[in-house]
Amino acid sequence: MHPTVGRVAFNIAVLLVVMALMPLPWLRRDSAEFVVDVLALGLSLVFLLLVVWEVRREVKKELEVPARAR
Repeated sequence: MHPTVGRVAFNIAVLLVVMALMPLPWLRRDSAEFVVDVLALGLSLVFLLLVVWEVRREVKKELEVPARAR
């Protein structure tokens, strides 16, 4: 993943998590909006974890390449 793409994906994921967290305190637990917001929060967190995992995997791969070249 190109570093710019990783940064943009990370920023979008953080924005989605924050946007899903903002209305949560004011929603009633028995409303449909609460369920949709919790689902959006869960999917946003999964997306954020996938982006972080992918970027860390790419960095690890880049660090291993010079070690093999020696």
